[in-house]
Amino acid sequence: MPKLSKDLWLYGGIIPITIVIFDQLSKAWALRKFGQPHNICAINPFPGLEIEVSPVFDLALVCNQGVSFGMFREHADIGRYVLTIFAALMTVILLVWLNKEKDKLTKIALGLIIGGAIGNAIDRALYGAVTDFLNFSDIGFKWVFNVADSAISCGVAGLLIAMFLQSRDEKSGQIST
Repeated sequence: MPKLSKDLWLYGGIIPITIVIFDQLSKAWALRKFGQPHNICAINPFPGLEIEVSPVFDLALVCNQGVSFGMFREHADIGRYVLTIFAALMTVILLVWLNKEKDKLTKIALGLIIGGAIGNAIDRALYGAVTDFLNFSDIGFKWVFNVADSAISCGVAGLLIAMFLQSRDEKSGQIST
């Protein structure tokens, strides 16, 4: 059995747990704000509810039965189980990667992705769809998303930045020798 790194509890535990708690609480808040039950996505996948908050931001209740940004929602019943299992497998793979990783930014990024994946997997497993409610369509961003989606996006951006920085450091190390 591989040795667990001491950072695994922080980056693979505390960060993901914090994301999951914030994600689930924010989704529960949004559903209450719209006066909808937690299982609304199982009852009505397209409730079409919206609350204008500001000129650039609205709350819009969307039940995403597909993957990111609603893609591949055609096979919702099969997708529910396949995507939940996929999220669980990816979480394990990312935890193994995180346990071996040395770079702090990469560890933070992986923790964000893990937390987001778990947050959305909870919705998918319990309700058959992910509750989305953050809407910036007034400024041209046409997708409605949630805290878990934000964590995944920030995590992916963090991984890209970490890879760029590591590549740059390797190149500068090769040049200076």
